[in-house]
Amino acid sequence: MADNYWVPMQLPSPSSIARYVLWGTGRVLLSGWLFGLHTITVVCKVTINVAEMTRQTTLQLLKVYDQLPYMGAAVQNIIDVSATTVTEEFDIIADIVAATEGKQVMVIGEMGTGKSTIAQYLAYTVGGHVKVYECEGTPTDWLGLEVIGKGENWMAIERGMLEDLEDLSNQMKTRNERGDGALEGTERVIIVEEYPELVSKVPSSGEWLERHARRGRKARRFTVLLSQYDRVAAWGLEGKSDLADAFYRIRLGKKAQAHAKSLKNNALVDWLKQDRSHCLLDDSPCKLPNYREMKSASSRYSSTILPPNSNNVIQDKKGDENALKTAPRADLGVNCSSSDELLWRMIQRFGAEKSDSAIVTEILGFTGKRYSEGKTVLEKLRRDFG
Repeated sequence: MADNYWVPMQLPSPSSIARYVLWGTGRVLLSGWLFGLHTITVVCKVTINVAEMTRQTTLQLLKVYDQLPYMGAAVQNIIDVSATTVTEEFDIIADIVAATEGKQVMVIGEMGTGKSTIAQYLAYTVGGHVKVYECEGTPTDWLGLEVIGKGENWMAIERGMLEDLEDLSNQMKTRNERGDGALEGTERVIIVEEYPELVSKVPSSGEWLERHARRGRKARRFTVLLSQYDRVAAWGLEGKSDLADAFYRIRLGKKAQAHAKSLKNNALVDWLKQDRSHCLLDDSPCKLPNYREMKSASSRYSSTILPPNSNNVIQDKKGDENALKTAPRADLGVNCSSSDELLWRMIQRFGAEKSDSAIVTEILGFTGKRYSEGKTVLEKLRRDFG
């Protein structure tokens, strides 16, 4: 039984072992030969490329060498291939006044970029009565123009903007009844310094912006808003793309360069850096008149500007009669002007839940030693309109 578990096996013969060794040796030799051929091919290709580059360099040096007896060499022989900067052709806007026709204007730039100068240039060129809302101005700012709001007098700006809204309604009414021709000569320009600051401090600024954006140019009311901020949210226009489209944006200095970078236009960025008069009108390059030209234009056009507080050239037939009228409950000899009516509307709108002292100081703007004068004005308004 034990013999059945053994299987006889035979070892390969010496001739069989020799045959397998011979086959393996041949396989190794052939693989080594193919690897050697591949290595030689790669080395030859690299050698050929290096040789070709060396030949081209030698030819270039030979060109230069051939010029040495003549004490010089042609530039094209020294630098045969060079990188050149291709200057992009721009359609540059040269007439900023004509380019902004039909829309309102925002001037955006950091301090010292000339926002106020550009605003005055546009105002003087358009002509008509000019009003400026400026809460931080100095006595030397905006000389010769009507300035409202100095010393952060927000109530004065509020009153002025409410007057603007009433004026805009009158202009549109005249236009609807008598046509565009009836508005000839009634142009007005309103400049607002740092408008985004008014968004949170002047209640009527939102309505003022919206109505002037939609109807201002039709009513011959041209607004120029100035700011250091280029964010839509700062202007109160977030989510109001239709209102934003009613404005041209003039970007100056670094604000213009930053906007050009956002457009991924490096050539435009380089162009903006060349001169202070280079700016952007929306996304287009614009060249402003230089500072002297704008100043000379200001003096040249200033004769066409109506003096502050002047009325429009064209008035309604009963304008003079309605400028000063007797209130229904006024005492004898006491007249009530339209400004008194405006003050009373403001008191009704903003002073319903305020005390008399708050109305006098916050709405009428009488503080300190003038408080008693304000009390007198409030009592008179109540007699006339209450």
